[in-house]
Amino acid sequence: MQEDEKNISEVSNLNQDKFLFSLLKGVRNVFILWIISKHKIHGYALISLLNEATSSIHKKSKIHGSTIYPILHKLQEDGLIKSEEELNGKKKVKVYSITEEGLLALESIKRLIRDDPEENIMLMFVEDMIFDEDNFKNKGVEY
Repeated sequence: MQEDEKNISEVSNLNQDKFLFSLLKGVRNVFILWIISKHKIHGYALISLLNEATSSIHKKSKIHGSTIYPILHKLQEDGLIKSEEELNGKKKVKVYSITEEGLLALESIKRLIRDDPEENIMLMFVEDMIFDEDNFKNKGVEY
């Protein structure tokens, strides 16, 4: 019986890790844009930061440049970030920073989420997933 409970717990943790990793993948571009809005960063440092942030969620899978650099190029192509070369020791590295348009995009996303939090089902979902079950019930949502 104890072995069964251990197996159920392991499966539950595995499913939770997969869910969290999938959730992160869904908001990855916005998360990357948000990180870049906090400070200039080069690609390798961004990859390291993302791997550190997700290590507790998904231990087996690492985020690689083949995932991040196309996102950075797309964000740059869309005018949300810009890049410039800087010296890192003796080596030139491409450093990314947010543009005014990128800041406006983040503010727009924040407003979308914050405008009417009582009616925003997505915000309620995130709050419920992060905090407690009573939070959702207290909002008076019927489904």
